[in-house]
Amino acid sequence: MYVHHQFFDDADAHAAALRGWDQRYDQIGPGAFRSAVKQIALDGVQVFHESANLRVVQRGQLPENHMTFGVPLAGAGAFSFGGVRIDRGAFVMAQGGMPFEFHSPDDMALIGVVIDSDMLQGVADCAGVDLDDSVFRRTVLDIPNAACTRAGVQLATLIERVLAQPDAFDDVHAQRAVRNQVNEALVDLLAYHVPTSSNRLTYACQADIVRRIHDFVINHPEEPIDIQSLCTQLRVSRRTVQNSFQAVVQTNPLTYLRSLRLAQVRRLLLDTRQADLSVSDAAAQWGFVHLGHFASAYKAQFGELPSHTARRTSRASIAR
Repeated sequence: MYVHHQFFDDADAHAAALRGWDQRYDQIGPGAFRSAVKQIALDGVQVFHESANLRVVQRGQLPENHMTFGVPLAGAGAFSFGGVRIDRGAFVMAQGGMPFEFHSPDDMALIGVVIDSDMLQGVADCAGVDLDDSVFRRTVLDIPNAACTRAGVQLATLIERVLAQPDAFDDVHAQRAVRNQVNEALVDLLAYHVPTSSNRLTYACQADIVRRIHDFVINHPEEPIDIQSLCTQLRVSRRTVQNSFQAVVQTNPLTYLRSLRLAQVRRLLLDTRQADLSVSDAAAQWGFVHLGHFASAYKAQFGELPSHTARRTSRASIAR
């Protein structure tokens, strides 16, 4: 995984820092230029957070065989892409290989995502979006402002987390989790372009979807929880999965599956001795790779830290 954070006092140096891009930045606003680029890149996806204090025009060619997304976070004026104004609650989605012109205002901040076309197809399937030509007729798409902001903040937070502890993301499972979180944010953006259809699934069908996902997670304990992969596995859309869990268990799928895995870890801790199985190993067996996040989730679920859960020898002593 490539992880980098740089500061610049020149617009062209800023432009050259973004990996895989053929572009140039021209400074339009007067004054001393100050900017920053935070970026992470791994197989199939690049995510970056760029900011600049002055107005810039960006021109070049979008990366080949990829789809590019742009989500403005802040700016003293309007952004525009390809001659189209980007208002609040709008984002850019453009096919790779095409020339582009992008105007950014003073004090701008932007999240960019470049994703492999094949990977995007999986994202679209999960969102229930058909990526036909009609989807690409417009490059600036409007969705509710709250949803657009939420996706941008989720991606910005992800970048900060990776920058804070880059060594923690050398592991293949951690990188898969990063890729999945990027995909989840894109699913949220794309899903707003599918009209809400009437739900024709019976309750029995919805219960079967919940059961099949439950069984899949139990049978694949070490794999990260990935709603997109589960959608692909069952050949249903994210919306169908979401509706099924809400109907059957009155919660969202991620919360249900996290609770399910936490219950398996607790069962392991209760049934083993500390000398035979550490808390970290028990957590890892069920896909929890970040011990701090796991401990917080465990306490929220069961009212105690995993280190305070009575192990088998402790419970035997209490019984006597």
